[in-house]
Amino acid sequence: MIYNVGTELNIKNRNYKVLGYIEYTNPRDDDKNWIEYRLRGSEGEVWLSVDDCYNEYSLSWPANEVRGNIGPEWHQVDEGAQIVRSYAGNVDVDRGEMAEFVEYEDVTEDKTLSVEMWSDGTEYSKGEYIEKSDIVIMKVGSGSAEAGDASAAIKKIFGLFFVFVFAATALPTLFSNLANKKAIQNYLKNSSAMYTYETSVTGNEKQKAEVYRSTKKYTTDEIAKAIINGIEGETESVTQKNETANEEIAIVTKYEYCLIYHPEDDPNAVLIQISSRKYNYTSDNAPYKSSSSNTSWYRSHYYSSSYASDSSTYKKASSAYSMYSGETVHNIGNGYFDSYSKSVKQSSVNSRNSSSGGISSGK
Repeated sequence: MIYNVGTELNIKNRNYKVLGYIEYTNPRDDDKNWIEYRLRGSEGEVWLSVDDCYNEYSLSWPANEVRGNIGPEWHQVDEGAQIVRSYAGNVDVDRGEMAEFVEYEDVTEDKTLSVEMWSDGTEYSKGEYIEKSDIVIMKVGSGSAEAGDASAAIKKIFGLFFVFVFAATALPTLFSNLANKKAIQNYLKNSSAMYTYETSVTGNEKQKAEVYRSTKKYTTDEIAKAIINGIEGETESVTQKNETANEEIAIVTKYEYCLIYHPEDDPNAVLIQISSRKYNYTSDNAPYKSSSSNTSWYRSHYYSSSYASDSSTYKKASSAYSMYSGETVHNIGNGYFDSYSKSVKQSSVNSRNSSSGGISSGK
């Protein structure tokens, strides 16, 4: 039995609504199938795993604080591959996507720890086993079209047709938009003389942040200027902590969130953490090697500068800030750097307008 999207369930005296589901198959276990349901309840979102083949049922929730530190209290009970066979509703997968997984249990064999290694990052979740009798249907939902059904296939065919018809005019704009979505990230990657890749931080919703380190003894002010010039001033706001030289700086663009800061273990060095704004919206992880005071400012700045807008853009995703009750930053886009960014942008616009061809080659 499949619980349709919109179905209301009561599980161990807690009420949930089905937002979507994913049907997986394991090619290393005779193509065994099971279903993962994304549920929303009064305490947030959880996943319900229904494995009728082995009569195993569980509830789980994200536990990215694990970050690979799996202690001796856990013992491995299963591993394999999971391929998305079909899906419905609000879930962030495509048909045919695959991940490696490892399953652990604690000594009581009641608690679970799962590790899923996708192509774009690793996800961790903790959970608990339940009985099938714990799942009670309160109201049957109307359902949602599955990816791969006939109607969806027809829509895809028509979609491809229109893509080819309008490709000549649409593709330049498309590529420009894709570049803009990773403007700072691309700048950092292409500026190896100033920055080296350090690590990445995995968040929720398959999002991750990348961390770069300055190659020389630059100040945060110097790096902020370099980034602003590198993206031609295309920012929404630039804010410096305490409006003090060589303090932490946050750069917000339409698509990205960038933090320039000193790592806790080396105050003379500078790290740059770059992520999509969806990463910040769905995850409240501390920046890599960040001090507690910088982490607090980072979270309060994101909440004050971007959360309201992002809650509309990413309204289908679960936010890590929906219950935020910390401090706020009132001087978003303060002082010198925000003005500097606007001047760089205007200079860039003037330069493009005066070019003989009328079209900029961009970066």
